[in-house]
Amino acid sequence: MRNSLFKRIVFTTLLSLGMLMIVNSVFAIDAEEIAGKFRKAFKSIKNFSADFEQTTITGGKKRTAIGKLTFQKPNMLRQEYLESNTKKVSQLIVSDGKSLISYTPMIKQVTKQDIGKNEEIFPGFGQSLENVEKNYNIKLIKDELAEKKGVHCIELTPKKTEDTVIFDAVQIWVRDEDSIPIQVMYKDDKNEATFLFSFNNIKLNDKLNDSVFKFIIPTGVQVVTVPSNK
Repeated sequence: MRNSLFKRIVFTTLLSLGMLMIVNSVFAIDAEEIAGKFRKAFKSIKNFSADFEQTTITGGKKRTAIGKLTFQKPNMLRQEYLESNTKKVSQLIVSDGKSLISYTPMIKQVTKQDIGKNEEIFPGFGQSLENVEKNYNIKLIKDELAEKKGVHCIELTPKKTEDTVIFDAVQIWVRDEDSIPIQVMYKDDKNEATFLFSFNNIKLNDKLNDSVFKFIIPTGVQVVTVPSNK
């Protein structure tokens, strides 16, 4: 009787483990499938524009900001942070693909930094996604609330640990209907910081003038040059 009970327990345990392995296998396949569709959609995107809400958590403190963002391949960016009341620009970040400029009108200061050859100014949207499976470990993150709305979350962790890797992990919420990202979260474990961007009014492949990614430094502004990571 005891032997029969023992066999039954062993069989039930093995069956449970087997089902768990099947579930994990399907989970991994889904993650690869979502990432593959995302990569395919990313290749067709020349530029991406959206309104954003940014949530920053550092040292247990939470801050929010709003703004407008335009990114164009391979490394061009215009990001405007807006005051919540007046909607005036409180900070402007511009990249022409060669240098990155940050302008803060209130203190009349510009910081300028050259962009290294392999640097990505906007991880999760940069050139590393052209070969996402090669450059990142991919995991599907369970988010039942998002999945009910037809959105899945994948987590990308860089396979390389070079100095050019800014974040330890990037989580991207992707729409099932078109594989377009609607939310991106960056994790910086070293500094215990998290940055979450939520996008609205998304526009793809607009005709953009080159002036969008150009910045003329105003007179009377202090310019600080930051050493590059080349």
